[in-house]
Amino acid sequence: MDKNVPVGAAMLLDFIGSIEAPHGYNTVYGNNQAKLPKPLTKMTIDEVIAAGSGWTKRFGSSACGKLQFMKATLLRLKKVLGLTGKELLDGPMQEALGYQLLKERGFAEFLAGRRSRVAFGVALAQEWASFPVLAATKGQKRKIVRGQSFYAGDGLNKSLVAPERVEAMLDKVKIAAGRTAPVAPVDQAATAPDTDKDTVARVQQQLKDLGYTEVGGVDGKAGDFTAAAIRAFRSDNGLPDGDGIDDDLLLALQKAKPRSIPAARADAPADVVRDKVPEVRTNWLTKVGAFFTGIIALVGSFFDGIIGNLGAASGYIQPVKDAAGDVPGWVWMLAIAAVAGGLFLIARHGEAKGVEAFKRGARR
Repeated sequence: MDKNVPVGAAMLLDFIGSIEAPHGYNTVYGNNQAKLPKPLTKMTIDEVIAAGSGWTKRFGSSACGKLQFMKATLLRLKKVLGLTGKELLDGPMQEALGYQLLKERGFAEFLAGRRSRVAFGVALAQEWASFPVLAATKGQKRKIVRGQSFYAGDGLNKSLVAPERVEAMLDKVKIAAGRTAPVAPVDQAATAPDTDKDTVARVQQQLKDLGYTEVGGVDGKAGDFTAAAIRAFRSDNGLPDGDGIDDDLLLALQKAKPRSIPAARADAPADVVRDKVPEVRTNWLTKVGAFFTGIIALVGSFFDGIIGNLGAASGYIQPVKDAAGDVPGWVWMLAIAAVAGGLFLIARHGEAKGVEAFKRGARR
């Protein structure tokens, strides 16, 4: 079999080994390697498999080697790779077996961009219990959050490394493999953890903490407000356009500094804001229209008697007055003025809020 392991995979296996078994290839679960009659790397695969059950009874698990292979895993890999079992479980063999595990967990798809970093992170956490998931997801025992072991809740396993370290290593692995950007569409099913309710809520809270208050509430629902905040964050941080939640966004949120509002924006006059923000312009037009409607209605209420006596005007107004019964025309005019006044106040308030939101960065 081919024991050559690509450089990117070798880097990742070294990183995994440094977390799972810092003492190296001869490690036995619980650091009980000194209790073996001979070093693990001097044992054949069949010998290790045969000893596995006894190690479970004595030490609590059959996990062994740099990558903490379980007895069941060794049995399966022996069959998959067509091994005789007489091969030594030495360093090169452990690296080769580890590379096979990486491939089974989607290593090639991750390098090619068909599996997201978050999804590949879950796959690694499923294989190595000391590794954390990189976003909230459904674990083996319960729903878990970013940073927890996939097996959290089983009373035995917990994450031993920060998710940021895993993400940084995965980025280095991609660079080492010569593929720093996706070359194929990402598998949407594989990125499902990115968009669950807990992850959306976490993104909303991070955006809010960074000053992107247009996100609105933190409810775990990816609505229009959240989309607007994500677009603004992406624009400010040099990310590709869009309003989706992906690996690049999650990583950038962790590293981003609080939003900085340019002085020119903070001091922008209302007429400048009206040109940039449609809602502010709409409120301003409503306010102006309500103001003039109110003025005209008030003037009309005072001159209703005069207007009513004008021939042409009377012809238009009289049918309305007849339909309204005994209500004098000036009363209707005052009612119109009152409604217009209400609209004016509402529109003015909306305009002021819009201008304020633009100045502090809550509205792009």
